[in-house]
Amino acid sequence: MDSLLQWGLVFVQSVQQIQSPFLNGLFQLFTSLGSEVFYLILFPSLLWCIDFRLGIRIGILFLISVYFNNLLKQLFQQPRPFDLLPEVQFSYAEGFGFPSGHAQSSMLVWCSIAYQSHQRIIWYSAIFLSFLVGFSRIYLGVHFPHDVVGGWMAGGFIFYLYHFYVMQQVESIKKFTIDFKTKLFYISLLPVIILLIPASDDMVSVVATLTGVGWGLVTNARFIHFQGAHGTLWHRIARLLIGILGIFILYFGLKLFFPQPGQFAYQIFRFIRYAILGLWIGAGAPWLFVKLQLVGEMKH
Repeated sequence: MDSLLQWGLVFVQSVQQIQSPFLNGLFQLFTSLGSEVFYLILFPSLLWCIDFRLGIRIGILFLISVYFNNLLKQLFQQPRPFDLLPEVQFSYAEGFGFPSGHAQSSMLVWCSIAYQSHQRIIWYSAIFLSFLVGFSRIYLGVHFPHDVVGGWMAGGFIFYLYHFYVMQQVESIKKFTIDFKTKLFYISLLPVIILLIPASDDMVSVVATLTGVGWGLVTNARFIHFQGAHGTLWHRIARLLIGILGIFILYFGLKLFFPQPGQFAYQIFRFIRYAILGLWIGAGAPWLFVKLQLVGEMKH
């Protein structure tokens, strides 16, 4: 065991000396704010009910971040604390440890929301929440301190790259008009990534969701014209409840009927499942909202 891992393990054990049933539950709550299910609720909520463009940007940013986090984990292949000392594990986790995906995603997502809000209190809240999510991973024994710091740094780097470089390029690209079929074609090329780079389950999920959401958003822009921010408070609550119900039916329902890990064609059906989920978020739910007259007045 090298000195960094040894030091990290001592740090995790030191933190866990304050552990209690209350703190266990509290930090399980904080760590859940970095889970896949939480983000499956957060992004559609932004998209359908608060700010359509913000939901698109942050959702896609998150998915790209998860993809690169998995690439980094495959590159470094670092153990988790419980791989070396099983008794420190207080929560479930799998795969390699560095960098922490929870820390990376929380830093990127909450700081991106704060950046769009332009409010100091939101910035403070974003940084504090990112810290709590990252610290919870150490407390629960699923990450070393350097895993979490590495995750924060990776999330901060992607945040800076996107908001201060990529967005400037996007503004120039907007000048070009791309027709509906061409957009669908380009989005449909995304799964080629899985063939070019050895894919983990998480990478399959990310590429599939990006593909499905992309198809959905292009379809929405061409035929549905749902923009998310319209309607009364009750319209938005109804959209949220119906949309989230659809997410859970697809996410958990298809999981029950599709092949399980280790079974034949598991990754193919995993791709289909997440692509359908993305399509529901981008177009299926918005189409249903329009049909149920839950959108108020929309601008075409």
